[in-house]
Amino acid sequence: MRHHRRRIGAAAVVAVVGAAVTAIAVANPGTSTSTILAPRSTLSESIQANDNRIKFQTKDPTDLVTQQVTFAAGINSGWHHHPGVILVLVKAGTVTVWDLNCQKTAYSAGHAFIEGGTEPMMVSNEGSETAVDVATQVAPAGSPFRIEDDPPLCAS
Repeated sequence: MRHHRRRIGAAAVVAVVGAAVTAIAVANPGTSTSTILAPRSTLSESIQANDNRIKFQTKDPTDLVTQQVTFAAGINSGWHHHPGVILVLVKAGTVTVWDLNCQKTAYSAGHAFIEGGTEPMMVSNEGSETAVDVATQVAPAGSPFRIEDDPPLCAS
């Protein structure tokens, strides 16, 4: 009888440890942290600038914000999208951008990319070191700067 209790106890410990490992593996790894570097500011008139083969144009008032986003190793932004356009500069480490089709593109320090639009996307840090980017967003005046999305089917 005593031997039987040890086996049951050992089986229970294995089950609990297995459940804990499974929970950690499928749990949301967390979220990035943001620091606002320049608060929401408004361009009240439309803008049209075209110089040296670079064009920037707005047709209505727009809001701008600049933030620094920090991703610890294994952390992601969650699936979301942004109204307007975001210019992102990678300051440290490497971030990976996932699109609606679960295709990914990695950007390392010194590189830049653009976000924005209505399709869900996610940014993650798949490396072992902290990644940091600085992002400036131009969005329609009064709109939210971020809209949460459900993961696409390919991410399930």
